[in-house]
Amino acid sequence: MNANAIDIAENLILTGYLREAKKILGAILLDEPDNDRAICYMGIIYTETGENDKAIKTLDYYIQRQTETPEAWEALGCAWFKKGELAKAEEYLKKAESLSPDSPSILRNIGVLYGIQKKDEDSHEYILKSYEHNPYDYRTLYALAYSHITLKQYEEAKTIIEETFFLDFPDEIRKELELILVKLQINWF
Repeated sequence: MNANAIDIAENLILTGYLREAKKILGAILLDEPDNDRAICYMGIIYTETGENDKAIKTLDYYIQRQTETPEAWEALGCAWFKKGELAKAEEYLKKAESLSPDSPSILRNIGVLYGIQKKDEDSHEYILKSYEHNPYDYRTLYALAYSHITLKQYEEAKTIIEETFFLDFPDEIRKELELILVKLQINWF
């Protein structure tokens, strides 16, 4: 029964219903505190909700038991990234990449990390790879638009932003991209 409940929690995570997934996983972990899948997904939820210390503790425990789950390494890298520990973030994200080299999410996260580290060419390369694997992810399009702007590729940035508007994504990001598009159109960069 718990395998089915974990599948439901996984689908809830993928669709953004983190609170509901957390309730299901919490119930499973009360009965089965060593259920590795539930532990992994709980760690991912902690990362997604900004509970980075809990995420790190949970995912460190998990990767001591299961070393071949790229999503766990990625979430751990993202938690360290959010805490500002960029070297640790890179270490864990690169481990995730070694396990799943074509994961658009992992590639995008490495690209964003490299952008923060001012490794602009490497950042752009990773974000482009992510885009090639999944051109319909608004987070990747958002990162790619910023990467193009950083490299002064303004026409490419406009094209990517216009592509993004065909997708469903949060209003605050849509408003930000609309403002950036206006700035690009009036040559404000």
